[in-house]
Amino acid sequence: MDALRALDRFLDRLYGWCGYAAAAMLVLLAALIVTSIVSRLAGAFVPGLSEYSGYAMAAASFLAFAYTFRENGHIRVAILLSALHGPRRWALQVWCLLAATVISGYFAYYLTRMAYVSWQLGDVSEGVDATPLWIPQIATAFGAVVLAICVLHHLVRFVVGIDSGDDEEDALARPEV
Repeated sequence: MDALRALDRFLDRLYGWCGYAAAAMLVLLAALIVTSIVSRLAGAFVPGLSEYSGYAMAAASFLAFAYTFRENGHIRVAILLSALHGPRRWALQVWCLLAATVISGYFAYYLTRMAYVSWQLGDVSEGVDATPLWIPQIATAFGAVVLAICVLHHLVRFVVGIDSGDDEEDALARPEV
């Protein structure tokens, strides 16, 4: 049981660090946009700023998904769940978490595969900077993998009856014995 608690704490810290990394990517995104504006006003050309902004946005989004999911920040099927109680609510919650696990696992697999194939082929961006595409794709793939782990972690915690962090939701979702 101590090993499971240690794993739980580790994963919670991982989600938190991904949130910090997403925030850092947003700061980088802002810096890239400001650099683009200032360089245009100064009449200078800095190659790749638009592409790097896109990479930072994608990385920020995917790195933030796990943290946001763990903090119950994603939109859920609360309207439908609020109409159900007991075993039906529990079954729907499990079904939703299972579907989210499959979908996030699919994204994680294909984003990781895309980064690997880009690395194998030596694929580079079409811009002047010719950035190897696997470099920005790694952050996106990592965020997708952490999201898949997070959703699976949440599913396992829910099925075994460990609180999800929302006491009211947990009380309504538990099947009556």
